[in-house]
Amino acid sequence: MNLLQLSALVHDKASSINFLQQRGILHNPRSCANNHVMLLSLTAHHDRWRCKRRECRENISIRRDTWLEGSKLSFRQIVLFLYCWSKELSSIKFCEDELDIAKCTAIDWSNYLREVCADTVIRNPFVIGGPNCTVEIDESLFTRRKNHRGRQLPQQWAFGGICRETAECFMFAVPDRGAATLMPIITQCIRPGTTIISDQWRAYNGIVAAPGMGYTHETVNHSLHFVDPNTGANTQRIERSWKTAKERNKRHNGTHRQMLDSYLCEYMWRNRVRVAGLDPFDSIISDIVTFWPPG
Repeated sequence: MNLLQLSALVHDKASSINFLQQRGILHNPRSCANNHVMLLSLTAHHDRWRCKRRECRENISIRRDTWLEGSKLSFRQIVLFLYCWSKELSSIKFCEDELDIAKCTAIDWSNYLREVCADTVIRNPFVIGGPNCTVEIDESLFTRRKNHRGRQLPQQWAFGGICRETAECFMFAVPDRGAATLMPIITQCIRPGTTIISDQWRAYNGIVAAPGMGYTHETVNHSLHFVDPNTGANTQRIERSWKTAKERNKRHNGTHRQMLDSYLCEYMWRNRVRVAGLDPFDSIISDIVTFWPPG
C-alpha cells in the first residue's frame, strides 16, 4: 500500500476509525462495565462508545484505554503520520506542510513511536552471530564539543556490532568504553562460536578468554591499516553503520544525550524490519498493539 492508496482508504473520520479498529489499535467492539456491547457514536465534536441499556447508559471516549488516549490529532492525521514515520517522511517541515501537524506535536509523536521501538527491542533482545558467522564490533563517539568550544560536557560513547552474514546489528549508548562495560554486552549480544573482528582497543583483549563462549578474535590496527594486509580483517561494515546512524541523527538536528538510547533503538528496529523484509508500516502498527493493546 502506498500513500495515495492509504489516503483514499482513510478519507474521513469514520474510515480512519475503522482502519484503526481493524488493525487493533482501537477497540472493536467494546463492552461497558456491566458487560453489555456498546455502540459507537460519531458526531462533529465527540466520538464515544455508548451503552444503550436504560439501566446503564455508560459512555466512554473512543480513545480511552488505548494508545491514543490523550491525543488531539484527528484519526486520519494519526494514520497518515504513522505511515509517513514508517517511511522516514516525518520531518518537522513535512509534517507542517503535508499533514498540518505542528512542530511540537510532530516531535512528541516521533518520541511516542521511539518508545514503541524501544519496547520492541527490549522484549526481543538482539543476539547476533554464531558458528560460521563473523561479527564486527566498534565503539563510536556521539557527543563532543564542536571545534573544542562551548560547554564542557562528558563524552557520550556508543557501542555496537553487525553480523556480516545476516546484517543484524545492535547499538547501545554506554557510559564508557572500558572492558568492564563492553565485555558483558559482547557476551550477551553475540552468540558462542562467533568470529569477532575489532580494532586493537585494549578493552577487547579478553574476548578469546570469555568463559564458555568459544570466540575467535581477529583485529586490525587502525593506526596502520583500514584492512589488515595479512588476514583481511576490517571493521568497515560497522563503521558504515555508525555513519548511517549519525546521518539520521544530524537530520534530527542532533540528539539530546538522554534520548540517544531511544534513537539507537529506532535504528535497530528499522534495521531489523529491513533485514526481515517486513513492511515498516505494518510492523509499527503491530508493535503498537503489542506495546499498548486496548484495555
